[in-house]
Amino acid sequence: MQINNDSLMTRRTLLATAVAAATSSGAFAAVRNPYGPFKMGIQSYTLRHFDLDDALDITEKLGIHFWEAFPAHLPITADKQLIASYHQKLAAHHIKLMAYGVVGFSNDEADARKTFEFARAMQIPVLSASPAPDSFSLLDKLTREYNIRIAIHNHGPGDNLYAHPKQTLAAIAGHSTMIGECEDTGHMIRSGEDPVAAAKLFGSRLYDVHIKAARKNSAGDIVWTVIGDPRSLLDTPAFLQTLLNLRYSRLIALEYEDHETDPVPYMKQCFTSIQQAIQSIQKAKR
Repeated sequence: MQINNDSLMTRRTLLATAVAAATSSGAFAAVRNPYGPFKMGIQSYTLRHFDLDDALDITEKLGIHFWEAFPAHLPITADKQLIASYHQKLAAHHIKLMAYGVVGFSNDEADARKTFEFARAMQIPVLSASPAPDSFSLLDKLTREYNIRIAIHNHGPGDNLYAHPKQTLAAIAGHSTMIGECEDTGHMIRSGEDPVAAAKLFGSRLYDVHIKAARKNSAGDIVWTVIGDPRSLLDTPAFLQTLLNLRYSRLIALEYEDHETDPVPYMKQCFTSIQQAIQSIQKAKR
């Protein structure tokens, strides 16, 4: 890419140049629906090193149009002018918010309403969350009132509430069907769970997906890796086929944990591998 020598090389210009170079292999050439039937997006925590404008720039350059916003990028606010600016920036980059989080909930109704009011103002349909056990009756009420779903996010070892599918299923039993699961495939692996089996267990109450890969290192520890790594413990085609079987139509958000200051080349690898997995599924059906 040639750069006008008379132009000021701002940080954003440099960033755009780096992203363009990372995607120059043609993996993101203009093709129709490169992710098939899926709404493929980014959990913006992946871009936590960057401010909102740069994170949106990166997302647009990668050809992605859906986001789950990490709260540091779009802090919860009641300020109408700030909310309007959020909408303007998202629209300028052709990005739609499909989810927001991960957020916490207690049984403090006034505090919970701040989050739901913000989600309504931002037209966010799903909140990925880690709710306290005593918050469920309140969430039953607020999900119905605001018509916004709660997707309980599983973290890995150390998450005493929701690390395992059976824990989440037990927690949501008897509560509103507006409360379901945000499945993080990487944390499922870290907890010794099979992401494919977990998705099947949640079925129609799977409301959000954070897709990431993990593998065992030489010491036997689980570490993050790119989607498509042959050592990965995520069977990407099988997982995506399961989502198809479930008629899952909500967000699949790439969340890449490593290389915080330079994630783009690795994100590109992940997106390419997801596209290849979708293509293999489509070919198998012909």
